[in-house]
Amino acid sequence: MDVKKEPEVKLSYYDTLLKKEWSYVTGAVLISAFAMALNAFSGIWGVSGPLATWGGKFLTLIGVNADSWSIYNGSLAKYQFFGNKPSITDIGLLMGALIACLLAAQWKIRNIKHWKQAAAAAIGGLLMGIGAKMANGCNIGGLFSQLPQFSGAGWVFLLFVFLGATVGGKLLKFFMPPASNKRPNRKRLTEEQRKRNRTIQIAVGAALLVLCAIVAAVVAPKYPSAPAFILIGLGLGYSMQRSRFCFTAAYRDPTLTGETKLTKAVIIAFALCTVAFFGFHISSYGADMSKLDPTKLPGNPINLSLLVGAFIFGIGAVLAGGCASGTFIRMGEGYVQNYISFVFFVTGSTLGGFITGGLKNTFMVAGPKVYLPAVFGGYVPALIIQLAALLGLWVLADWWERRKHAMTH
Repeated sequence: MDVKKEPEVKLSYYDTLLKKEWSYVTGAVLISAFAMALNAFSGIWGVSGPLATWGGKFLTLIGVNADSWSIYNGSLAKYQFFGNKPSITDIGLLMGALIACLLAAQWKIRNIKHWKQAAAAAIGGLLMGIGAKMANGCNIGGLFSQLPQFSGAGWVFLLFVFLGATVGGKLLKFFMPPASNKRPNRKRLTEEQRKRNRTIQIAVGAALLVLCAIVAAVVAPKYPSAPAFILIGLGLGYSMQRSRFCFTAAYRDPTLTGETKLTKAVIIAFALCTVAFFGFHISSYGADMSKLDPTKLPGNPINLSLLVGAFIFGIGAVLAGGCASGTFIRMGEGYVQNYISFVFFVTGSTLGGFITGGLKNTFMVAGPKVYLPAVFGGYVPALIIQLAALLGLWVLADWWERRKHAMTH
């Protein structure tokens, strides 16, 4: 007896390019490409850096002379949004995610369902801000832009943010809203209303994209680099939203659910960027390690502030429902919880500035920069060892997921 095969549904170009969810690996490749383009153009990618400045600017608006504080020291008066790369790319993340949702006709306001979610967002945002300042970076500036450029600080951040995320996963259970049997009262839309909603969202998404292009053209004469930062920020936001790429989930899910697909994709991104940084650093510093200036080593120093900050950041990112980049992506998607976490992230960054400012010249912030090519005697050995370590992590993650699945089936 012949079994009839279901006819294959051919996706339209719209569904394929704008609506269908991309794979994690696709996201890893695109995000790595945009991050390396940013690095080639104007230094490494960072996200959390401007938040303390935004907090200070807000305080200035309400009459507080924050610029006189030691953490700002007059920098607020000199700050210009379109002259600041991280600020532009941060808003680009938000706008890229928003445009991605609108063009797919999938945007909506996603309200919180219980006060516990708001509490988790507030506490998590506060911890992220403090932790990022102490660690001198978040998942992006302290990890994704550190580890691939052969900085030992990136590996230390990875370890301690993973430990923090594990603790955060345990605490998250307390903030889970109680189960409810009530179904939300959702108004059913007619087919005509759905079509109109889809048309409006696509039109708004296209209009925002055109608006970004206009802004880039207008500011270009005064800020020549701004258009490139706008484009890269939009690309990062769009890619992260369409692929559901989340750095926090990459080290939260293995212990929480046993899933490591996203973890493996992040490891692939690390490997791709490692190869790219290999080329960047040889061209920038030269292959002769004896001529390397120890005062100009790339990466962050390894100190107690890094360890504590990364651990605190890991807890906060899990509670808040997203790290620095993830917060901007989810804000673009309409998550109210992440708007709450953003406010407290800015607050925590300002507080973290006070904390780190008070730690100057103490054992907390004293520490060496560990540059792996210098440790292993050259760029090629460092490249081989780092890629081997990343492969080992990928194999471990794959084994962990298989083991978890075998235990539950």
